[in-house]
Parts: sequence; C-alpha cells; structure tokens
Amino acid sequence: MRNPFILGYISPEDSFCDREKEIKDLSRHAVNCTSVVIYSPRRYGKTSLIKKVMQDVSSKRFMAIYVDLFSVTNKDDFIQKFLGAVVRSIGKDITSASFLTKLRKLFSRITPSIDIKPDGFSISAKYDTGTGFNYLLEDIFDGINKYFNSKKMKGLIVFDEFQEITELKESKHVEGVLHEYIQSQQNLSFFFIGSRRRVLQAMFSDQNRPFFKMAFNYPIDTILRQKFTKYIQDLFQHTKKGCPVDVSESLYDYVDGHTGYVQKLAHILWDITDAKASMDSLRIAQKDLLEMESVDFQGVFGSLSRMEKRLVMALAEEPADKPYSKDYLATHKFSLGGVQSSLKSLLNKDIVEVNKNNIYRLTDPLFARWCRRERL
Repeated sequence: MRNPFILGYISPEDSFCDREKEIKDLSRHAVNCTSVVIYSPRRYGKTSLIKKVMQDVSSKRFMAIYVDLFSVTNKDDFIQKFLGAVVRSIGKDITSASFLTKLRKLFSRITPSIDIKPDGFSISAKYDTGTGFNYLLEDIFDGINKYFNSKKMKGLIVFDEFQEITELKESKHVEGVLHEYIQSQQNLSFFFIGSRRRVLQAMFSDQNRPFFKMAFNYPIDTILRQKFTKYIQDLFQHTKKGCPVDVSESLYDYVDGHTGYVQKLAHILWDITDAKASMDSLRIAQKDLLEMESVDFQGVFGSLSRMEKRLVMALAEEPADKPYSKDYLATHKFSLGGVQSSLKSLLNKDIVEVNKNNIYRLTDPLFARWCRRERL
C-alpha cells in the first residue's frame, strides 16, 4: 500500500490538510487581478498551495502561468524562464508545427524555439543580443496580452522565489523594468512568492524600491495543531493503521508544527508502523528524521562564519527577546558588534527569525534540535 504522507510537492489532486481559507483567499485575489506577496519559511508547502490555487482558477477564460526563479542567474536567464513558462501555459499541442507558427506570431522581438527530445522538450528564446532587457520584457507581456485578448481571457502570473532577482548583478535594473510593465497590466494578477522572507518583504516595504506597497502581504502560517493531528490520524486509519491522539500530537510538537517536517515525520512513522503507532515507534521516527536531515544541516552550518555559528548555537539553546542585552552578551561571551552583524546576516538568510512574541530564534525547529544535539 502506498504511503499516504507525500514528501515534497503535493499535486492538486492529492489530499491537502486544511488550507481552505488560504485557497479561497488567494483564488479570490487571482480572479480579481490583485497582486499578493506570499511568504513563509522553507518547506511550508507554498508551491503545492499555489499550484492548487492555479488549478482551481484556471478555466477557458482564465489562465495561470508559473515562473520558478529559484535558479535565475542573470537578465537573459530571467527572459528564458519567463518565456518558457508562458509557452508551457498556452500550449495545448506544444510540439506541433502549427502551434509553433501561431506562437511566433505573438512576439515581435523574440523567436520561441522548441527542441523535442526523447524524454520531453525544452523551450528557448532566441533574439538579437543587442536588444535591451526592457524591450524583451515588453515583448513577452505584449505576447501574453495578444493571446488573452484573442481568447477574451484574464490571468495570473506566479513568480516563485521572487526575491532571487535581488541576487542578480543587474538587480536594480531588473526590479525597475519589471515594475514598470507589471503596474500597467489590467488583466493580470501577480503572486510574488518567497522563502527568504526578510529579503522579499524589503522589496515591497522599502519606499525607495520600485515595488513599494505594490501588493498585499499574505504570510503562510503553520497548520493548526488540532487539524493537522486529526489529518494524521485519519490518513493512518484510511490505510488500515492506527495513530493514537497522543502520538500524533507529540509528532506535531516535536517539529513545532512545521508543515514539511510534520509530513516527513508522519511518512517515516507510517513506514515503520505495522498496525498501530506508539510513542516508542515515534521516537525511532524522530531519530531517523534528524539523521536524514543532518547532511543538509551540516552544509548550512558549515557555510556560516565563526561568529554566525556561535550565535546560531546560542539561539538554538536559548532563544532571546533581547540578544543585544548586556546579560545575553555576557552569558555567551559575545561582542555587541559581532552579534549585530551576524544577526543581520542570519535574518537575511532566513536562518533566524523574529516570531510573533518578538523572540529571536532559529527559523527551522529541526535545525535547532540538531544544533542542541551537536553542542552536547
């Protein structure tokens, strides 16, 4: 029998836990052509949620376009990714010669190319290398609007990991030009998604940036304990296994309700359970999960400076509302300057966050457990 706790991306056809309000809210924003900034820590299920919204709103009169910017490296790369996403969204028979002919009529400066391979196809954009980024972006938006007008459609464009454009050498130019064309769109809504929350929010909250107050903020929070534990119990039951209430609640609490880790820990627990999960089997699953994630945590920790490592260890052991206080500095033998610079860096990397109670803590609850284990 298939494990019901799916790891990684959850397709719109799979079972979602809760998120009814988020799906309803975001679907409404999409069809109303409203722009939204959507953020949460990594592995909270943002992409799966947005793909579900995209499926729900897509119809003959509405189209959703998903652009993944996680690996974007320069302006040309942005154009390639954007055009590829557009082509995939409008293409019904993408490999046919007639489709390619119709597609090319949408653009004046860019010539889309489709390379058919045994394992699929790839899409690329060919254009005069002397053409400015602003003209190429204009060409893509003009092509989208030509298609929409011919079909009497409206649409949604999702830019996932949107904050990555701030890492580009030409970031200021890209932000400025992109803002210019986005603000002129009347039949499009835009979702700007990101995991590096501090960087993403700064793009829309800094009055000196092009996207200042251009979109609504929509944070994605943890799923409520009662709903998530009930979901775990139900999936165990539906697959002829059992998971007592206290076990499901302990599972949730071990990772502070972190969506991705709850799903992964439940997956491991289900695998090692023959008939009924127990606290003993949960402890085995917890140990397995921590070991599975250790390699990634070692990589994250190893990339930090010496002072950042010390501060991460301190916050894992003792989250603080005043990490700059004399007592905290004295207890951990920190200098004020060292904490200030390191904390700024860790916040920008989203390794550290400030929670609703204004407590500085590690963003990843399992990484915090790993740090405490390594400190022993």
